[in-house]
Amino acid sequence: MNTKKITMISFGLLASVSGMAQPTITYAKHGLQAGDVHQTRKVTTVEPGASGANATWDFSACEIVGNLQTEALESSGGHIAVRNDGNVLFQFDVTPYGNDYYGYAANSYSIVYEQPVLKTRYPFGFLDQHSGEFLGYIAQGNSKTAVEGAYSSEVDSYGTLKLPNGVTLSNVLRVKTTEVQKRLYSNAVTDTEVKYLWYSQDFRYPVFVIIQHNIDQAKGTSNVTSSSYVNVAALSAPKAGVSNAGSEQVAEVDLPEVEYDIYPNPIQDVASITYKLPYDAKVSVAVYSITSVCLRKIVNNEFQTAGEYTYSYTPAIPGTYFVRFAFGDKVYTEQIVKQ
Repeated sequence: MNTKKITMISFGLLASVSGMAQPTITYAKHGLQAGDVHQTRKVTTVEPGASGANATWDFSACEIVGNLQTEALESSGGHIAVRNDGNVLFQFDVTPYGNDYYGYAANSYSIVYEQPVLKTRYPFGFLDQHSGEFLGYIAQGNSKTAVEGAYSSEVDSYGTLKLPNGVTLSNVLRVKTTEVQKRLYSNAVTDTEVKYLWYSQDFRYPVFVIIQHNIDQAKGTSNVTSSSYVNVAALSAPKAGVSNAGSEQVAEVDLPEVEYDIYPNPIQDVASITYKLPYDAKVSVAVYSITSVCLRKIVNNEFQTAGEYTYSYTPAIPGTYFVRFAFGDKVYTEQIVKQ
């Protein structure tokens, strides 16, 4: 078949070649994945510390003060859902371009964002930032209360992070997110959440998190809280480095080439999507519109053994589309056109 060969080179190798390359948050290394389990422990509250380039954050003296907390990631109606120990379900729509947050449900109480919060835009590097507004409602029983607000997200620093157990991680990025939510009751309530998340190139999920809440009511009262959490997998990293650091670690190895083909392209009617998988892996193949809307999930995070696979796809109308391939942690996108 007419194939396209892609040499898969790890981020670590690319960084070593470029020398001065800064760390980056990417979908391939840090995007939410159904089937994962992310575990954290609550630790003594600390201040977020300095921002800027080459910062050092020393949280090595933090003590564990909370029980093991587990988040399980699962597929839910085409989205990624995160379910925590309290059976609260958070809804996300994750694409190679970004991570949208649509709210959560807890027992009889839920928040639905009809205009979502863009949590992360991929790729996301030092000094990158984005902001916007969100709209939605709180549903409780038979009643609904409107909510609105604004959000921002920025990578405000990178540097070295020191954790308990003598673990030191370098090339860590810090993301600062701010959400200001106005709950439009008769007495308006404003909930401001500022969150700091430290991302390592060796772990998919944040290795340290600080959450600061400030709830103001119209009558003048306020409630301010702060909490800190550490990634359990990061705590088990060897003191001299992060190799073999746990189930969340992203392996930095060279993988064989993958061959894939979409034929014909441009498409007259039906396209044949074929790829040769040289190793066993979880595979996703999806088609997106030019505005990043997922139109069809051809393969939805399925475990496949090495071999050749063929699928067909018929675009609904003429236009430009993107086919996203994910083989394990490696993600590639191919443009197709229907005439």
